[in-house]
Amino acid sequence: MILIDVRTKDEYESDHIDGAILHDIMDMTHGIFPEIDKNEEITVYCQSGSRSKIAKIILEKSGFKKVTDVGSINNFR
Repeated sequence: MILIDVRTKDEYESDHIDGAILHDIMDMTHGIFPEIDKNEEITVYCQSGSRSKIAKIILEKSGFKKVTDVGSINNFR
């Protein structure tokens, strides 16, 4: 499973889940996606759950098959 933090670089550097990779939601909205096999299991999170919800939709529309949105970073704590 690949864990993706879809917040900004500043938010990520301030606090993130160990093992998570950063991929800002704004990049996704511009068609820039992480270099991940589209069949990999992906889990996305953000600060409140709003951006991760959008990221899940964008990733699925772009062909990623196994995307889970866990919402807020606080759901990991």
